[in-house]
Amino acid sequence: MSESPAQPTGAVIEKREAEPAAAIGVRALLVSGDIQTIDTLCHYMGQMSMHVEVCSDFTFASGKLCHSKFEALVVDFKQKEEALDLLTKSRQMTSHKAAVVIAVLNSSDEMPGAFRAGASFVLVKPLSAQVVMRTLRVSYPLMMHERRRYFRYPIQIPVHVSNGPQHEMLATSANISEGGIALTRAPGLKVGDRVTLLLTLPCAEAAAKISAEVCWRDDAGAAGLEFFIVPRATKEALASWLGDKLEEYLHEKQ
Repeated sequence: MSESPAQPTGAVIEKREAEPAAAIGVRALLVSGDIQTIDTLCHYMGQMSMHVEVCSDFTFASGKLCHSKFEALVVDFKQKEEALDLLTKSRQMTSHKAAVVIAVLNSSDEMPGAFRAGASFVLVKPLSAQVVMRTLRVSYPLMMHERRRYFRYPIQIPVHVSNGPQHEMLATSANISEGGIALTRAPGLKVGDRVTLLLTLPCAEAAAKISAEVCWRDDAGAAGLEFFIVPRATKEALASWLGDKLEEYLHEKQ
């Protein structure tokens, strides 16, 4: 497997999934240009039903992290400075600050720097099948937790939005996650506004009052909000319900 000189160096090499086909559990970005490292990690990550995107260029990988969500980032330290820079940048991104980061090191001497840059786990070359599988088994539940946390379920329910006593409106949800909600037909909201939401979730009998902050909006009146105060009972019920919906989604992908 080699890259054509005519193609941009940042091209994604390929996507790999479980062998044999199974439900996609988590998404991982593997940044490496070493064929042996790629083949070894993709083989064992495939056994964990992970969907792997392989990228050989660090600049392109940084762009992928900006525009796509991955529950795991696996970085080869063959290019040490570029690898450390990518780890540091990933931890500065809101969407990936809690992602599981596995650093693939050239020697154990690189461990302190990798952990300082944000690595969650490390693997040292030459890669051992036993160590790789043990690391993946330990880290996989953390990846699944991150998947559940960011999983957005499409749902349309009425949401009462209050932005002070003089500004109340009835909007409709587009999707919801453990950490936030997207609304349609919510004009007048601005990025940074803190609002109170009143909504009845399918997993609850009574309406819940949630405090949220507007993270984005568009000219069509849609807006994305991040929760920052959620009643404990609501939070637990929402997490459980979304977990069930994620399981249904993964089952459908089998």
